Amino acid sequence: MLAATLFAQTGPIPSKKPPVAVAVAVPVALPVAGSPAQSVPVIRVGDVFEMRLSGMPQDLAAEFSVQYTVGQEGTVNVPLIGEVKVSGLTANQVEREVQSKLMAEKIFTKPTVVINIGGGVRFVSIGGGVRAPQRLQWSTDLTLRTAIENVGGLDDFGKKKGVRLIRDGKIIQKYDLRALEKDPSQDPKLMPGDQVYVPK
Repeated sequence: MLAATLFAQTGPIPSKKPPVAVAVAVPVALPVAGSPAQSVPVIRVGDVFEMRLSGMPQDLAAEFSVQYTVGQEGTVNVPLIGEVKVSGLTANQVEREVQSKLMAEKIFTKPTVVINIGGGVRFVSIGGGVRAPQRLQWSTDLTLRTAIENVGGLDDFGKKKGVRLIRDGKIIQKYDLRALEKDPSQDPKLMPGDQVYVPK
C-alpha cells in the first residue's frame, strides 16, 4: 500500500534517455571555381621540337621527322602544309592543329602527329657588331650585357649606343651599354627567343 501511495503521489520515475548524436558539419575543401589546373608548358619562340607522324606510308612520314625551330614570328614550316603558328600552344594543341591541316587539305586521311619538345633547351640570338654572332643557350640569369660578353664582346665596328632588344619580332627597347656598365641593375634579363642586335 505504501509503495502504491508513493507511486500515485510522485508518478513513474523517468528513465534515462540515451544521448542523441548530433551531426556536426565538417568543412570540406572544395576546388575554387575557375582555379587554373596544373600548368602545361607552351611552345615559345626559339624552342626546338621534333615531330613524328604515323598513319601513312613510312617514306612519306619520314619527310616530317625533322627538328623544327620556332621562328621569331612564332611559326614553323611543315612539309606539304607550309607555315603553322605554334607559339603559345601546348604540344597537344600543335598535334591537333597539324592533324587538322593535313586532313583538311586531303594530304592524309587519318594521320597521327606526336610532338616532342627538345629537353626544354631555349636560345637567344646575338648579332650585328659582335665578334662571334651566334645563338646562345638561354638561362634564367642571362642578361643583355652578359650575352654580348659571351660572344666575344663588340667587334671593331660595334657601337655601344642603340643596342636593340627584339622580342616576338618587335623592338621593345634600345640600350646604351655604357649606361648599363655604370648601373648593372638596369641590365635587362633576356627571355627565350630574344634577339640582341648591336649596331655598326
